[in-house]
Amino acid sequence: MKAVAGFVAVLLIGVAAWVAAPRSGDRHALLIADSVARPLEDGSAAIALTIQNDGKPDRLIAADSPHGTVRLYSPADALGPPVPSGTSSLALDAAHIAFAPGRPLQDGSLIPLMVTFEQAGTVSTRVRVSDPAAVGHASDVGLFGLGDICEVGEGEPAPRIALRVAQTEGGWSVDIDAEDFIFSQDLVGLYHVPGMGHGHLYVGGMKLGRLYAPQASLGALPRGTHEIRVTLNTNDHRAYVLDGTPVTAVATVVVE
Repeated sequence: MKAVAGFVAVLLIGVAAWVAAPRSGDRHALLIADSVARPLEDGSAAIALTIQNDGKPDRLIAADSPHGTVRLYSPADALGPPVPSGTSSLALDAAHIAFAPGRPLQDGSLIPLMVTFEQAGTVSTRVRVSDPAAVGHASDVGLFGLGDICEVGEGEPAPRIALRVAQTEGGWSVDIDAEDFIFSQDLVGLYHVPGMGHGHLYVGGMKLGRLYAPQASLGALPRGTHEIRVTLNTNDHRAYVLDGTPVTAVATVVVE
């Protein structure tokens, strides 16, 4: 395995499903949980879910449902989002599943869903529909659909970040060089303090979670070229935007 790293500054209650499928001597053990479909204003929905991978790294390559048309939205990886060892998520602001239902969505109803992994095969689960009356907007969905934003004001700290990524024995380490920004969990979900907040970590469009410190680690990745991305958010979960551009940094790693 060879790594090349660089940088450029630039929700949920559901049904769980297990799969354990050894192939060619490898161990694949995936738990899918927290599956939810968020209705959108155009009548479609965005499906998010959490994957706990206790086996080998994998890749999500397809999805299907008998209740409508399904499309895997994977903006950062044409081969399908990687599923590293550990916990990762399809999320509204990341890779997710776009769902066009064959009938109007009803609150609390369950949608059968089949998701297919490159190594572990197909897993069947069910997705709970959240309140159809609380529809979201298309602009809230997607890797760069950041939802509410926070434009850095004149005289306020102007955050900038860059990434340093290195291979470790069990995966990858991510170090964030930040200027004019403080990572903190103290006021998360509360009021905005300029220059303070948390980060969001993504790999290949798959969301790995929030960052409350300028360091993170992620598990082993499947073969291929992977984009590691960090964005900055305020205490009240808005995306920092500086001069019209989201505050984000990207590093690329190659796994052979």
